[in-house]
Amino acid sequence: MTLITKRFLLVDDDPLNNYITKRTLEISLGEVHITDFTNPEDGLEFIKSEPIHNPTDGKTTLFLDINMPLLSGWEFLEAFDLLDASIKEQYNIYILSSSVDHYDINLAKVNPFVLDFIEKPLNQAMIVKIFG
Repeated sequence: MTLITKRFLLVDDDPLNNYITKRTLEISLGEVHITDFTNPEDGLEFIKSEPIHNPTDGKTTLFLDINMPLLSGWEFLEAFDLLDASIKEQYNIYILSSSVDHYDINLAKVNPFVLDFIEKPLNQAMIVKIFG
């Protein structure tokens, strides 16, 4: 039996939050593969380069910030929507944001790509909720 390494993609303009998220995932889940971007456009380019970065042995979990200066999380999702279905189906997307604006939370709930809205910082209880 082959053990599948959980893969994560972090898109957040705050390097400190990316570090905290990485450490929380590593401590909670053990062996993980994490790629992070502080520039959302670079994150999109990485996703577009599929399937090079995303083998077919499981989905990649994408933690996406909303409030970023170059490209907001909402704009990122609009660009993501334009990608080929074979790429989109490789991702489980969670909004990971410090926003407590009900508008953002509701927008995340109705977005077909977003599985949940998580308030920063990511913690072990939320990881257990997501991954069991």
